[in-house]
Amino acid sequence: MSISSYLAELADVENEISSAGLTQLSGVFGPDELELEEAWDGIPPERRLEVVDNLLQLSEDNVDLDFYAVFCNALEDEEPSIRERAVFGLWESEDRRTIPKLIKRLESDYEDTVRAAAALGLGNFSELACTNKLVQRDAERVYQALLSSLEDEDEPVEVRRRALESVGPFLTDEVRDWINWGYKSGDPFLRQSALNAMGRSCDESWLPLVLIEMDGDDPAIRFEAATAAGELGGVEALPRLSELVDDTDSEVAMAAMRAIGAIGGPQAKKILGALSTDGEADQLKEAASDALETIEGEDSDFSMLAHEEE
Repeated sequence: MSISSYLAELADVENEISSAGLTQLSGVFGPDELELEEAWDGIPPERRLEVVDNLLQLSEDNVDLDFYAVFCNALEDEEPSIRERAVFGLWESEDRRTIPKLIKRLESDYEDTVRAAAALGLGNFSELACTNKLVQRDAERVYQALLSSLEDEDEPVEVRRRALESVGPFLTDEVRDWINWGYKSGDPFLRQSALNAMGRSCDESWLPLVLIEMDGDDPAIRFEAATAAGELGGVEALPRLSELVDDTDSEVAMAAMRAIGAIGGPQAKKILGALSTDGEADQLKEAASDALETIEGEDSDFSMLAHEEE
């Protein structure tokens, strides 16, 4: 079936949407992109939303499917909820063509939720920039767009906090000042995002603050602190993380488990080994076993590399 025929079929709300049918929208390029753009607005809004939601799920289930063209087209949709979901679909994109599209949403979209989503989406490019996987001019565009959004006092907290999280990987004095600003702001959401940015910075000088916040009263703060500890990789966080595995909040407990696995090393393996056999909750036992397998797999890989070098 041609792309135009399938799009016409989608426009008819009497037709049921199937996963098999939607795979026809994978890898759309060239003339088919123009047909998609022309036919998209002819599909009812509720149906467009249903299509994008289904594509998000399909792309999560099968990484070989490529709905890039559909998500880029949906970025211009008149419905904010569809634009927001289209941004979600591009969050893991490493295509530099995505950068100006997300910046446009961040700078000019009238809907707060879309701007916040765009700020988060740019975070992937921040990480690419800070691992030298992005050309300098693109890195500068991402940095300046996020910083401008963060500095804009007219922006709601939701947008500014997401910009703070995404700019975290850039190790500049300016970014450090903004992380401190968020942390000391007194706003619980900004403080969560400041901890998130600390972790994404991979700067271990933040670890003392992260350890303090693991004892916070707010589960959301403890969650971000545990996650940040895992990203920072400080082995000194392992004793406290092992205690957080018994946290009354299940999300905090799982974050602590993942952090232990991310830190790795003999001490982490010992903690996870005990949890995988002695833990009370089946979900935590399974998570501990998975984390332990990951560490052992990584150790095995490094051992092979060392053997090859010898």
